[in-house]
Amino acid sequence: MDAGGYAAWAAAVTSAATLVVTTLVGGRREQHRWARDALTDAFVAFLAASWRHSDVARTGPPGDPAVRPGLAREYGEMRSQLTRLRLLTSDDVVATGERLLHLQRRVQEAETPQVQSEALEAVSEARMTVVAAAKKAMGLA
Repeated sequence: MDAGGYAAWAAAVTSAATLVVTTLVGGRREQHRWARDALTDAFVAFLAASWRHSDVARTGPPGDPAVRPGLAREYGEMRSQLTRLRLLTSDDVVATGERLLHLQRRVQEAETPQVQSEALEAVSEARMTVVAAAKKAMGLA
């Protein structure tokens, strides 16, 4: 084989190697972008459901049967989003989400305005903890 043949062969091998490396790096980058977007979506949906749950709780007195369906719907949405978070983030972040979910249940089960008020205050604090954990997990804090 002459020098031109070797040069053509080397160029073909270099092109193939470049294509493989670019595909692998680009694929990983795209996978990381997808995971970050999915994580952001799950955090936002989880927190939005938490806010709606608290808002619904404030629309009637504790134990009001008219409020129960709305509370159950938002609680269910939080559980669903927490399942997504379990797949996408660390156990520490999930633990903060589980704590918030547990506190939302206390709001839902409150029998007096005083207990409900205290539970809503605890929810507000836990929500801030979830936000801080989410920011840390996403490298934003």
